[in-house]
This record gives sequence, C-alpha cells and structure tokens, in this order.
Amino acid sequence: MVHFFSEKRDTNCDVKNLVGVYEQENLVKNFCDFAWSPAWKEQSKIFHFMPTILLYGPPGTGKTSILTNLAYGLEVNTKKYYRENLDLIINKELGETSKAIKCLFDELKEQASCGKKVFLQIDDIDSLLSSRNLSNESSGIRRGVNTFITQLDELLLESFTFPPIIAATTNMFDQIDSAVKRRFSLKINVNPTLNDESIKDLISPMIKIIEPSLNINYRKVEDVVRAHQLTPNDLILAMQDLFLKKISGISVNQTIIYDKINQIESSAVNLTHKKNPSLSKL
Repeated sequence: MVHFFSEKRDTNCDVKNLVGVYEQENLVKNFCDFAWSPAWKEQSKIFHFMPTILLYGPPGTGKTSILTNLAYGLEVNTKKYYRENLDLIINKELGETSKAIKCLFDELKEQASCGKKVFLQIDDIDSLLSSRNLSNESSGIRRGVNTFITQLDELLLESFTFPPIIAATTNMFDQIDSAVKRRFSLKINVNPTLNDESIKDLISPMIKIIEPSLNINYRKVEDVVRAHQLTPNDLILAMQDLFLKKISGISVNQTIIYDKINQIESSAVNLTHKKNPSLSKL
C-alpha cells in the first residue's frame, strides 16, 4: 500500500477568532519561534527540548484552531504545513500502519532537508497513540506506537536549518501512552474559563445577525456556561441552531436564546461520562 501525505495549500483561510485561550495561543507561538530560532540548536540540548507540542482538553475548546491559526500564519514561501489524523492511516494489515507512519516522517525529513519550516498537525492522536498497556489494544496498535516513538527519536537526531515541529491534539490525555507524552516538550491544557466579556466577544456578532434589537445579559449567560461547563464550541452550535430557526421563519427572542443555552449539552461533561460511564448513573 502506498501512502500519500500532502501539504495544506489553503493559505487564504480565515484565521478563527478564539476566546479564552490567549495565553495558550501565545505559548504555542513563542515555542515555535524558539524552535526555529538560532538559539534552538544549543539551548534545546541543554534543556532536552523536542520541537513537539501537545494540546489537550475537552472537545470544542479551541485546540485544533490554535494550531491551524498558527500554521496559516506562516510565510507561504518558507513553510510546509501538513495536517493528518492518525486514525486514517491505521490499517488492519500487519505492518501497514507502521509503514504509513514511517512514510509520513520520511516526507517531513525530505522537506525539512530543503530548508523548509515544516509544521505537522496531528489531530486526535489518542486514536493510535494510546497506552500499550491497555488490554484491548491490538498488536498492530502497539507496533504503531513503537514506530511513532522510534521515528520521532530518529527525526530529532538529524540536523536541519529548521527542525520540523510536531503538534498534536487529544481529548483523551490520560489514555496517551506515557512514552509518547514524555516526547512532547510543550504540553498545554486548553479548557478556557469563559467570562461575560469573552462570551460577548464570541456570540454577540452572531446574535446581531439573528436579531439585532436584542439586549442580552451576558452575566446571566456566564452563569449558565459555568454551571453547565459549556465550551466555546457548545455556544457556537447553539447560535447556529438559532440562526437556522430564524431563516426558517421562526421568531427568536431573548427567552428563546436563554432557553437554548440552558439546553445545550456540554462537550466536556459528555467526554467525562464517556471516559467514566459509571458517572452517568449517579
């Protein structure tokens, strides 16, 4: 089987406006600037840094958008941006998953050797790089984890003008293999606490489109968000639903907006129940 990995070419993609994650965005950007600076070669050896980033936290908190915003902000002529989901290269055929992983890293090495700033974004790494100690993991998955670790270590042994940066996301941090976790130097928990101002920044442009005359009490919305542990994406999904109601001819008022936000299912709470099914019975 031949595996093809292609760079993302949509350089005109709009950067998403994120709320509550300014510090996390800044950490990621500063780390990438450091990794591609002249200081990296010497100082990374002293501190044992790897050019690796792992963002973890509940779904819908902005992990993926932080990385895509950064990647699309790179200069077109000097970058190579790849985005992969390891779940898509898992293969039941013995050894094929490992071959695909090796092929991916060979592509990174080839581009980095040409002096390109290579940025690899891996979504949902728990789909493949889960703990090898889990009883239900197949030998193919275990081999895939071993191959990823080996390829990452070998990549770091080579010398490039700009070391390839491997950035990954996961909703299941506790399930990632411990050896994989150790190889990510920058680990950031992305789970913003939304206040009334950040909520307003996020949804007020949408509400103005839905019904410009409405005067929303964002402190009241904040209370609901905190009580239900809602994520930014939870709120966006609620606004999408209200907008579709509006264009279908359904009147939307303040009460309907508050009720809709009260009824949203929390991505964070749902994830907790998936990881601990017994909690849903409490």
